Amino acid sequence: MMRTVWWALLGLAACGDNAVPAPSFERVGHADLGARGMGSALAIAGDVAYVGSRDDRRGIAIVDIADPAAPAMVGEFAMPPAGISSRELRAVPDKNLLIVMNLQCSDALHGCTTGALPVEHLAFYDITDRRQPRVLSTYPIATGRFMPRSPHEMYVRVDGERVRVFMSTPAAKPQLEVVDATNPAAPVRAAAWDPRDGGVLTNGADDILHSVSLSADGRTAYLSHQVSGLLLADVSALPAVTLITPPAKAVTWEPITSMGPHSAVEVPGRDLLVVSEEIYPMPFGGGCPWGPLRTVDMSDRAAPVVAGILRLPENHPDYCAEPRERIAFTAHNATVTHDLALVTWYAGGLVAVDLSDAARPALLAQYLPEPLAQVAAEDPGLGGSPVEMWSYPVIQDGLIYVVDVRNGLYVLRYDGPWSEQIRSEAFLEGNSNL
Repeated sequence: MMRTVWWALLGLAACGDNAVPAPSFERVGHADLGARGMGSALAIAGDVAYVGSRDDRRGIAIVDIADPAAPAMVGEFAMPPAGISSRELRAVPDKNLLIVMNLQCSDALHGCTTGALPVEHLAFYDITDRRQPRVLSTYPIATGRFMPRSPHEMYVRVDGERVRVFMSTPAAKPQLEVVDATNPAAPVRAAAWDPRDGGVLTNGADDILHSVSLSADGRTAYLSHQVSGLLLADVSALPAVTLITPPAKAVTWEPITSMGPHSAVEVPGRDLLVVSEEIYPMPFGGGCPWGPLRTVDMSDRAAPVVAGILRLPENHPDYCAEPRERIAFTAHNATVTHDLALVTWYAGGLVAVDLSDAARPALLAQYLPEPLAQVAAEDPGLGGSPVEMWSYPVIQDGLIYVVDVRNGLYVLRYDGPWSEQIRSEAFLEGNSNL
């Protein structure tokens, strides 16, 4: 099933031969990944896609996407130890490199094995043979039993020969770690910093550095620090990290019990960020009302401000009147062009957002896939909806690749305002500068 939302201006269009088609997503292809369920992040290297797992029962899926209309799972590798999931993936095709963030997963939220205390780590793979990844090294994330820290999100930055991985590693110090993987067989720490060293005063257990992304020139980091807010930092002279935004000027919003910024993605060529707010259902989060999408004006880097907000109908408080278990209509990951954002929205599917007016981001189109009849592993924490769009969308050769946790990998085409910006992209994703 696909639900399409008319662009506001289309109501003025004439009927008949002069009618303007509604913005829409078209399904080009789909791989159900063997109906295994619990898919996670997506990485693409040419004609092969890799899809991670949110639980510890499956490895990383290898998908042949040479024909986008008929993507097919052709293998699986890196079966995890008990209690570990391959949550985040990034590929650097020109360097034949795949980077995987392996972290602990829980019984209640992910259905993982309990009691295990595996070492969380980055794994670096040689993908010269795209279908036979070969591990080059692992980089453990140092932690402690009483003051633990855990990898959560990562952004990959490539500058010529240099490859760096910027990770959020909450909650103990340091919550920002940068790994130089220019030699992926021997990755080394390039920087370690904590927002508390910059004067951020945390407010409760949920107030952590959730994710980090970088500006196009690589000099500015966008730090999404949940309750304490969104901050900009100068990372041009690593290992030094210096806040540009004073903590008192961080981007926050009411109510203060909300989770705050989940991730921020720079809009190309504009002093603008697209910022999501991920809110989980109880008992894993605050529950309804779910997190919307915001645009943030950063023309004043020392005092960025919310410019606009977009909510789906399910993001309004009225939707909370009827109890719904294990479901979340919350903005998650975005990939953006100059005027368009593609956003995974959990039960809300994949959403196309008009960014041309930063103060009034507008819903253009929405894609809700026809759910699979059955999968091997239903999501124990968020499986109240049969749709759970989750990954960063990836644009390759004008097509959109995206992973639904339950239903697998989708290849889509967007038609509507600003579609030429997608068609002109050879490759674009929201979590790297590739």
